[in-house]
Amino acid sequence: MKPFTAYLKMQLNVNYGVSALKYRFTREKKKLWEPILIAVVIPLAFLPLLVLYTLLMSGLFAAGSAMKQPEIILTISFLFSQLVILLFGLFYIMGTFYFSQDLESLVPLPLKPYEVIGGKFAVVTVNEYLTSVPILLPPLIIYGIGTGQGLFYWLKGLLLLAATPALPLTIASLVIMLLMRIVNFRRYKDLMAIVGGFSIFILSMVFSMFMQKVPENSNSEFLNNLLASQTGLIDLIGRSFPPSIWATRALSEGGFAGLGYLLLFLAVCALLFVLLLWLSNKVFYQSLLAGQEVTRKKKIMSMIQMNKQYGKLSSPVLAIMKREWKLLIRTPIYVLNGLTGSIMGPFIILIMFFTKGRDKDATELFNIIGKPEAVPYILLAGLGLMLFTAGVNLVASTSLSREGKTFWITKLIPVSAQQQVSAKLILSYLISALGVVVTGIVMYLFLGQSLASILGVCLVGLLGAVPMTALSLLLDVFHPKLVWNSEQEAMKQNMNGVLGMLLSLLIMLVLGAVVFVLMILKVEILLVFAAVGVVSVILGILAVMALYAVAVSKYRELEA
Repeated sequence: MKPFTAYLKMQLNVNYGVSALKYRFTREKKKLWEPILIAVVIPLAFLPLLVLYTLLMSGLFAAGSAMKQPEIILTISFLFSQLVILLFGLFYIMGTFYFSQDLESLVPLPLKPYEVIGGKFAVVTVNEYLTSVPILLPPLIIYGIGTGQGLFYWLKGLLLLAATPALPLTIASLVIMLLMRIVNFRRYKDLMAIVGGFSIFILSMVFSMFMQKVPENSNSEFLNNLLASQTGLIDLIGRSFPPSIWATRALSEGGFAGLGYLLLFLAVCALLFVLLLWLSNKVFYQSLLAGQEVTRKKKIMSMIQMNKQYGKLSSPVLAIMKREWKLLIRTPIYVLNGLTGSIMGPFIILIMFFTKGRDKDATELFNIIGKPEAVPYILLAGLGLMLFTAGVNLVASTSLSREGKTFWITKLIPVSAQQQVSAKLILSYLISALGVVVTGIVMYLFLGQSLASILGVCLVGLLGAVPMTALSLLLDVFHPKLVWNSEQEAMKQNMNGVLGMLLSLLIMLVLGAVVFVLMILKVEILLVFAAVGVVSVILGILAVMALYAVAVSKYRELEA
């Protein structure tokens, strides 16, 4: 048991950088303010979102209480948290179990396969608490206080809070482990991960679209029959994932009934976890070693081809930009997180368009869009969607972090820090611009706006993307995450990505304030867009100047 305990501590230490933080707190006291600032800023940044979510859950609890089903808040929160973890856990588990950089050093250790999997599973579970706790804790508190629950409720709530991520992650782990044993995914892992990732994103968006459909017999009889049962609405919502119903009844029902549902939930989690450990002991090393058997095609190049391939000269900025693009496009997790944001805005418009015949709100919205007096507001909303699409781009806020341990190469090449940062800035901006342009195309095709209006909005959106990209890149230059075991950690476990989105949101708030003031003053809409463009240019110039100033000093200090 001692080797496993040491291994588990090592995994948690590497994942959270405990030793690095300890060293910084005890030795590098001049830089002590950096982790303290991050620890303070991150909770404050998420506080508005948490408050908004809590208010939403409070409204849901009030609506459920009016229908005499207040526990609906528990069903929805458990269902949502487990589906989110299951959805994103598939690729998270695949990257952690099979493609992390520490696997080659773990295999020779005196650890059994189930211990290796158990330690990595524990780290993934702890990371997923960052997702599940903010989703589950507010509903648990609202329902507990609102219904006057006693001590037993809070104890059951803590157990369910701790066990909730384990169930979807175990299911994801079993699926990935069986697939990796049957198919050599390592040979086609890049293609499969990219195609699969975009497929999951598209399917999730389509699923949310069809979830808005009310049954065809959605009349008063259907609703009366649904509400007649004390748990009818809960059963309807939780039907897609029964454990959410078990968790709800474990908390809402007292005595042995509630205890029975709690034990059922925990027993299923335990049985699936034991099955995972048993299966990992049987197939994990076989699938891991089989996946490393990759054949490479030998390609003999002629002298003319070699001169053509390697004899080209280009500017340092262009060369580094090409290198950044190849690094991005060859790594599935980078492609998924970098390019998914670029299609998020267009997908929102498409979902609204294809639900307008079935959803009352969407239909009313498109009726309003068709009115001439609504055109300025539609264009402003489109601009906001363009800026949102540009702001969720993680390419800029993880640009240095993605280099990881190879950052020493960046320091050796005879290219200045300003040129290297310029290459990263241009590439990141082009990806953000892609989102802006695609959103504009979809607006033109499906919202019926004039081409001149769409081109003007796209121009302002492209200007607004400059300060967003520059500030996000500045954040990663200032404090990159260069130590990681898998590409997943460089993107998904990098707080710079979240902070970069928050900085982009701040830019949007500034531009939104400009629009609000000018609209209150009844300024002509063309002048409003012109003012937003001017402010974007000013912010962009300031952000780029700050980026270059920070890059020159930080590139000398940083070590991989």
